[in-house]
Amino acid sequence: MTEATTRFFDLDSTVMGASVPMSVVLPPGYSTEGEPLPLLINLHGGGGDRTFLTEALPIWNALWANGDIPPLVMVSFSSGPGSWYGGAWESFVVDELPDWAHATFGTSLEPAQTVMTGISMGGYGTLKIAFKHPTRFRAIAPMEPAIEPSLERMPGHQRNTWYRMPPMEEAVWGSPVNEAAWLADNPATVADRNAQAIRDSGMEIYLEVGDKDYINLHDGAEFMHRVLWDRDIRHEYHLVRWADHVGESLMRRIMEAHRFLAAALAGGLEEPIDLDLSEGEVAHVNWINGGGMAAGEEPPSAMNMMADPKRAPTIHRHIWDPLRVSAADDPGLRRAYAELPPTIER
Repeated sequence: MTEATTRFFDLDSTVMGASVPMSVVLPPGYSTEGEPLPLLINLHGGGGDRTFLTEALPIWNALWANGDIPPLVMVSFSSGPGSWYGGAWESFVVDELPDWAHATFGTSLEPAQTVMTGISMGGYGTLKIAFKHPTRFRAIAPMEPAIEPSLERMPGHQRNTWYRMPPMEEAVWGSPVNEAAWLADNPATVADRNAQAIRDSGMEIYLEVGDKDYINLHDGAEFMHRVLWDRDIRHEYHLVRWADHVGESLMRRIMEAHRFLAAALAGGLEEPIDLDLSEGEVAHVNWINGGGMAAGEEPPSAMNMMADPKRAPTIHRHIWDPLRVSAADDPGLRRAYAELPPTIER
């Protein structure tokens, strides 16, 4: 297996009215022949640039070597150290970048073949852009996103705002910061306002953060998790024990996020619950549902649902369906996630 290759370009951007430095990682054995390859957009973090993508080449090579991700084209760009991917950068990511990648590398323009990820400020940009344009992406994987735990702009110089850099914020949202413009970009607020469209899009969402993030970004990620939960938006969330904003944990976390994106591109990992039961499985289900197990009766045959994990969800469903039907009139049963009560009384 050959290794991936990296390339650098300067895109004369109509949207940005300037030349944008681009970086690209092409998969092992890259070729323009055959079906168009998926496109993965990588948004760099604050203070970073396009080189984050290429410097992480050992990670991408390991993923491809293990068969963890399919052949795809990764693209990043330098947006500036504190762009927050505001203003025209949104149109650049959603429209101009995919068009350029398609024309240059033959990548797919289909949303079902487009995914996005980013770390820190890049995680913020990933959430903000994708939540505004959920039908444009198959999946996103924001990592330790630089977001605040609120649907409103929080006061400065507190636990979740001390890291703000006013000159960078003011360059994006005005001086003083225009609160309405800031809120229009705040990922939690965008998710709240656009929840129905996000649900309807079917866009897959992976969210993660370390629980020892020095900038306290685990607070914002946990809040985002709760926003998504309460609005019944399906997602996968990881609060990673012992992990900081940087450090040794980051490589394995990046790899895990990309495995999720790969699974989404392949259609997901959902297991069937509607397989036909064998005679032995029917007998086992009837023994349980008929009260035989509770009465201590001998089972009709030995059965271990772990023996065939692919069939286990179907068997499990048939065992519980007689009880589940008793809640059929509860509208909460139609939700993906329950409406939970607060855990602390205020």
